[in-house]
Amino acid sequence: MDEKDKENKDTEIDDENNDSSEENEEDNYLAVGMCMGMCLGMIVGNLLFKNIGIGMSIGMCLGLAIGSSIKKKK
Repeated sequence: MDEKDKENKDTEIDDENNDSSEENEEDNYLAVGMCMGMCLGMIVGNLLFKNIGIGMSIGMCLGLAIGSSIKKKK
């Protein structure tokens, strides 16, 4: 039982000292932009192309590009 406790404690210490990339990443609106782009793309695609799939893919690409360029304020 002592060895298991020691392993668990070592794992907790490693988790605390972990230099994850999440802390260094900049937050942006990538997911929100993709969702909004898909929704608007479906509407525009249905109106212009009479094809929801084309509009959705174009809208998702545009939403990804626009959402990733806008940084969140901390």
